[in-house]
Amino acid sequence: MSRSFLCRSRLTACVGLLAAARLASAVAAEEVRYIDPQEADGSSAAVVVPDEPLAFTQQLLPFDSGSRLPQQSGARQQIDEVLRRAIGGAGRVVKLNVVAADLDVAEEVRRALAGKFAGRQAKPAVSYVISKLPQAGALVAMDAVWILPGEKIERAETSPSGPEFHSRIPAGPKVYVSGQAEKGKNIEEMTRATMNSLGATLVHVGLGWEDVAQVKAFIGPIAEAETARRVIEKRFDTSPPVVFVEWTTAPSIEIELVASAVKAPGKSDDTVEFITPPGMTASPVFCRVTRVAAGPTIFISGLYGKSQGDGQQETLEVFEQLGNLLEKTGSDFRHLAKATYYVSTDEAGRKLNELRPRFYDPERPPAASKAPVAGTGRDGKTITLDMIAARGPK
Repeated sequence: MSRSFLCRSRLTACVGLLAAARLASAVAAEEVRYIDPQEADGSSAAVVVPDEPLAFTQQLLPFDSGSRLPQQSGARQQIDEVLRRAIGGAGRVVKLNVVAADLDVAEEVRRALAGKFAGRQAKPAVSYVISKLPQAGALVAMDAVWILPGEKIERAETSPSGPEFHSRIPAGPKVYVSGQAEKGKNIEEMTRATMNSLGATLVHVGLGWEDVAQVKAFIGPIAEAETARRVIEKRFDTSPPVVFVEWTTAPSIEIELVASAVKAPGKSDDTVEFITPPGMTASPVFCRVTRVAAGPTIFISGLYGKSQGDGQQETLEVFEQLGNLLEKTGSDFRHLAKATYYVSTDEAGRKLNELRPRFYDPERPPAASKAPVAGTGRDGKTITLDMIAARGPK
């Protein structure tokens, strides 16, 4: 073997190693960013998640088949049990959605999170709502989003059933479907009709039920949750995680979806595509479907105004906070992908409708659900926003 050949081989190897090192460095640079982490409640105002696979858990309750807690257990026991599973999954938790039976339980969750994440920069975004739970005796429920860095996932898939039952989706494009609601004589009929409507929406964007990562249902009364669950699960070979929140208009149900869009990534060069399926009307304040291109996902904690009991002032303060926070994350109002609005009074709902057009581009409002609920998770607060955004213009 010639000396020149050996030199060329070594040079090629060195170039390859250098390229690999640069690639590893670039990947390492794509770290999760935690915006304004707070020691007081163990949360970050927002979490910017690089384009990695994600997992969505089912709604975790204290008394399912994987739990040995007695039905008479207290709030802190239940919180610790649910948190153990919500943050102890296969990856790092980046978002927690908390449903608490009352304000005292919500405050206890904040204390528990402060303890769990004390001294750590890596604190999840967290949202709260006050609602009855779909299980007798339960005082708290949570669902979580985990990041799964480096895992090889090619399509949406559901884990085996168990206490941390969850779905996993690959890196790449995602679709958010606004809450849809159809009429019927009872919850069973309403749910069936709504699932038919959602199925047509998925077909329009080139997806199917097998692509769905999570189903969230806003239902009244919560006692009908199992009826709705049975209807929902019939659409799937292996059902994705389902989450329930009770809203105060009954009988009714509204259902929203999160899905992987790797097999139908869209054609837009923008980071968010805004879609109105056939037969649906476009709105200047919410979009029927948003498709987010591959790139960072920005999870924002539930936001509250400084005022109390004044729907207009609270709403204005919340949107001002949101604008400032989006700027810190590298996004803006035109790149919001998903909004969930929780309102506990009729006035808050009206003021939200009146004021959000001031902040949204009517051609680019986020996919959204608005749920009238028993409480927003903070004493005296009548509205809270729970948002997901994409990267803004570079």
